[in-house]
Amino acid sequence: MDVIVIGCGASGVAALRKLHEAGLKVIGLEAEDRIGGRIKTIQYGDCYLDLGAAWCHGEKDNIVYEIANPLGLLGRPKPDHKWYVQSSGELLRSDLSEGIIGALDEAVSKADKNTTHSVSECVRKALKTDSILKSDPKLSLSFLEWFEKNNHVGGQTDPSHGKSLKGLGESWCCEGEFMLNWKGRGYRTILDVLLNKYPDASKELPVQIHFKKEVETIKWRSPQAGNPLVHVKCKDGSLYSAKSVIVTVSLGVLKERHHQLFKPQLPVEKINSINNLQLCVLDKIYIEFTKPWWPQTPGCFTIIWREEDKAKFNKEEQWITEITGFNTVEYHPNVLLAWIYGTAAEKMEKLTVEEVKVGVEKLLNVVFKKSFSVAPVKCVTRTDWASNKLVRGSYSYRSVANEERGGSAIILSEPLYYGENIPIVCFAGEATSHHRFSAVHGAIEAGFREADRLIASFKK
Repeated sequence: MDVIVIGCGASGVAALRKLHEAGLKVIGLEAEDRIGGRIKTIQYGDCYLDLGAAWCHGEKDNIVYEIANPLGLLGRPKPDHKWYVQSSGELLRSDLSEGIIGALDEAVSKADKNTTHSVSECVRKALKTDSILKSDPKLSLSFLEWFEKNNHVGGQTDPSHGKSLKGLGESWCCEGEFMLNWKGRGYRTILDVLLNKYPDASKELPVQIHFKKEVETIKWRSPQAGNPLVHVKCKDGSLYSAKSVIVTVSLGVLKERHHQLFKPQLPVEKINSINNLQLCVLDKIYIEFTKPWWPQTPGCFTIIWREEDKAKFNKEEQWITEITGFNTVEYHPNVLLAWIYGTAAEKMEKLTVEEVKVGVEKLLNVVFKKSFSVAPVKCVTRTDWASNKLVRGSYSYRSVANEERGGSAIILSEPLYYGENIPIVCFAGEATSHHRFSAVHGAIEAGFREADRLIASFKK
């Protein structure tokens, strides 16, 4: 075998495609019983829901857009109708709300991106200096707390885990529409395209993918001189060997298991990057109602919490007060999507689905029924990315710890070599993308990057 690809999410599937096209002997090992990783599309009624990645973010220099748009797979959203709802149930003026949010956005955009400071430090400083934010400090503080949750700035329990301004500056956004949808097909469509299953499944690439193959160890330095093979052992006892491997597991899995996974241990600088890069926990709660009750579609509710309203929820219910808002969902007229982040998301994941439903219903009673005629909740569907031992989070980001203690996606992406010039263990996945970490297009780029590296090496 020439190459083993470990993990068949977007990055692994992209690598498999390119390696197969180059004529190399390649297999994929996937711990789950499906491909996709953090792309997880499920059937829901007559349509589909994305539990993970959902939108193609941007157009220019976006490999997902370049692949999917010529096939007519992407749809453009209509402008959202926006409602800003205080947790007391009062509707806030749009001009006032957007003025405060604009001031917070501007503070981040104008901040020096070459410092070790966090995004949170930046916006909290603006609270004391910006004239708009100073005009109503209490309301501005509530908006700031929403802003931190909505932008997943991190550092809730450890300030060194907060998103760094420098990392923000080194994250390249793709110009163009940020919320391109899949016309009801779900993000899994990009996997079908990569494997030639779309539009004709009969043309699917004959790529070997072995499912339920959770990898236990990767022995990458052979004791026998002149035998540059890497040996992979799975938890079911199966063994594989190849000239090289591409490891695409999530940063969360590397954090939890790199000491057991790699034999011998990874180099110190790579372990340092794994430790200092962070993985955000962002979960979704899809709420299906008996009928739509919001005035217009598409729509977006922003929830601004006050301390006195948080007190209406007991200690076990405080996770509810971390929900930042609701969005309507394309092709699902009776469904709203709620977002929850960080430690609150982790607490939500430990509850039963019925307990989550009860919590959502209490939120609706406290926050929305004063201004809206809310229809009964039919059911909820929630995600559990932190609890999933094969993922342990949603997407990677650069933290303050990176700037202070070192480590980066670039270091994480560097291969382990046999001798001086044979890349025997390569690393892909969104966390290894130098400038497009956190996104599917970054993951696919990384998969292509490592496939190209190995193709060039094999040619030599």
